This record gives sequence, structure tokens and C-alpha cells, in this order.
Amino acid sequence: MDTPAFPEETAPALNEGERLLCTFTAPSRTMADLRRNASWWVPWLLISVASIAFSLAVDKKIGWEQIVETQIQNNPRAAAQMEKLPADQREKITQMQIAILKGISYGIPIVMLIVIAVVAAALLGLFNFGFGAKLSFRQLLAVTTYSFLPGILNTVLMAIVMYSVQPDAFDIRNPVATNLGYLVPSSKLFLKGMLAAIDIFNLWTILLLAIGVSQLSKVKKGTAFVAILALFLFYKLVTTGLSSMQG
Repeated sequence: MDTPAFPEETAPALNEGERLLCTFTAPSRTMADLRRNASWWVPWLLISVASIAFSLAVDKKIGWEQIVETQIQNNPRAAAQMEKLPADQREKITQMQIAILKGISYGIPIVMLIVIAVVAAALLGLFNFGFGAKLSFRQLLAVTTYSFLPGILNTVLMAIVMYSVQPDAFDIRNPVATNLGYLVPSSKLFLKGMLAAIDIFNLWTILLLAIGVSQLSKVKKGTAFVAILALFLFYKLVTTGLSSMQG
């Protein structure tokens, strides 16, 4: 059953600590409070700190060269292509991939801002033009940022797995068995990628986004959830298809 939005005049104001806690325990309260104050920088900061801490742990425990090597070996087509190259070219490509991976990992605060903005813009177009909602971009920035908070728990699980396995057994792309893609062999790239998208944390985030949209507009929560899930699956279908073709 869809939960009606809290009336603005009766919604109790939450401080930042309460908003963070309620994201996990009573997300409708957090999302309703964003109508009063659409601040988003605190959850963004927490997500950024957790991500950078994880990147530092990866560098110390495993090393970026091993991370890249594992990714190549887990992609049979890429591994075969690398084997055909001269040693100097393989080294050059590996070092380039390491630099890109490190840049993204340590630049996660900026990367997160870009991702949050893109998701907020997509939601703005989807619901304002597709469903006649009257959401603001700032509101959706806040909804998106708070909806990404469960990712911190995923980061903690990834760290636990990382310290529990041998360095060459850690797959940074899908290290935790929270989706069926974890059980699919790496040779089936498309199937593995699509099943990996149906992840507990992805669904949790989509549910929070739907609650946020519902609390700040007249769009029902169930409708919002289906619409966001469909948009996400379309995105994964395109990106996973392109990735599997490139190998």
C-alpha cells in the first residue's frame, strides 16, 4: 500500500543526525523533511569518506596492479587480447588502467557529485515530464544523495570480504554475494552483468528514491518504484550490452 506524503504543516522537523538515522529506519520521514530543507552535503561527505577509506585499504591490502590483473583475468576476451600483445604494450595498458582506476577511486567526491547530478536530472525529466510532478532539481539532489547512503554498508561488506580472501581472489566489481550475478561465470559477461544489476543494495536505493519522489510529489510510491526500476534496467541493458561486446 502506498504511503501518503506527510502534510507539510504536520511533518516534524529533523536535525541532520535524525535524517541520517531515519534514512535506514523510517525513510519516509527523512524524505518528507527534504521539502523543508533540501540540504544534501552531509550524506555526500559520509559516502565520500567511506569510499576513500576503502580505496586506501585496497591500495594497502591488495594493490591496484593486482586489482587490474584480476579484472583482466575475469574477462576471458580481454585476457586473450592482452596475451596477444607484446610485453611492453601490456605493461603500458596495465599502467593506464591502474591510473584510471586510482583516479576514479581517490576522486570519488567529484565522481559522486557527477553521478548524483546525473541521477537527479534523469529523475527530474522522468517525473516532471512523464508524470506531471513538480519536483525541483535541488530536492532530487537531496533525495538521490540520501538514497545512496546504503552504499556505505555495501562498502563495509566489501572491506570485510577483501580482508577475508587472498588478494588474487578479490573481484572489486562484484565482491559480495548480494546478487545472482555473483554466481555466474565470468565468461558469460552479459548475463553476469544483468544479474549483478538486480542487487540488494541497488533495489534498496531504488526504493529510497521512490519514497523520496512520492513524499515530495503526488506520484504514488509503487508507481515511482516501477518507473525508476525500469529506467535503471534500461540503462544497465545498454551499458552491459556495450561492455560485453567490447569484451
